[in-house]
Amino acid sequence: CWPPSRSMLGLLTAVQAVTLSSPPPGLSGYSTRFDAGGALASIRRSSAAAVAAALSDGKELLEIEFPPLIESKGQFDDFSNVEVLDANRDFGVQLALEPEIQAAASKAELWLCFADEGEAQLAREAWPGAMYGEATTTYIAAAVRAVGEEPLMPMGSSALGAASALGALFGGSPPPPPAAPAAPPAALQLVIQPGDGGPMEDWMNLERLRVEGVPMVCLNGALDKVTSGYYSNFLNPELGRCSDRFFTRFEQVFYCKPLGAGRGWLYRVYPEPWQCLRETKRGLELVETYAERPSPAACLERLKRP
Repeated sequence: CWPPSRSMLGLLTAVQAVTLSSPPPGLSGYSTRFDAGGALASIRRSSAAAVAAALSDGKELLEIEFPPLIESKGQFDDFSNVEVLDANRDFGVQLALEPEIQAAASKAELWLCFADEGEAQLAREAWPGAMYGEATTTYIAAAVRAVGEEPLMPMGSSALGAASALGALFGGSPPPPPAAPAAPPAALQLVIQPGDGGPMEDWMNLERLRVEGVPMVCLNGALDKVTSGYYSNFLNPELGRCSDRFFTRFEQVFYCKPLGAGRGWLYRVYPEPWQCLRETKRGLELVETYAERPSPAACLERLKRP
């Protein structure tokens, strides 16, 4: 009957509270690439909505992580780093146009921060339209300087810069163009594939880029590699300390990563619980939800049980 009773309203509220987002198409190893059509658009919409929800809850350090080649490559297909860079670049530029992102920071107050100057230039060339050019397209080292800090540089970069300057002085390569006008302060920093596939200084520079009160969204930065100890803290103590005080504070607002070799997936859309999904011939099967992020080992153990 309608209107619903108070007890029915309570039941409806409880059901709504545990409603879970469906994973994007094409994740299952039994599906084809044709099944993955529209996956990136689905991820982009879910990510934008999740960012908006997290920002409304006062969270400022946000992570989006998923396989960027989901529409063209399976979990066990070969791929190149260039393919990954291009896919993340294109996804990031299009994500910046989602209404939730534009509501948080529009035009030049939205900083698109790529790993290096070359990637930033490729983004400008690949997306030359006026609406794409309204955002401030920059790269991590330049953005760090723009907020008044000095970026950490990869070993050998200073010598390379000096050699380039010396070559220009004696008729070699032309000098670099003059610096672009200073961008307005950022209202949101969207950082695209920092660190993963590049120098570890990219990760550490994110801490220097951080401005209190300005949200930072890290897109496919493989922060798991930093926080899990994948890079030995003994060999990289500075990165380990940076992880402990900075990267452990990030909220995974959209997360979709495989578990084991074709065993399943760990999936989450903020503010929902984490989902452990099992691969089956019929598709993905939800086997467990978690209020807090589970470890990969815990998920794999869970997948061994019915």
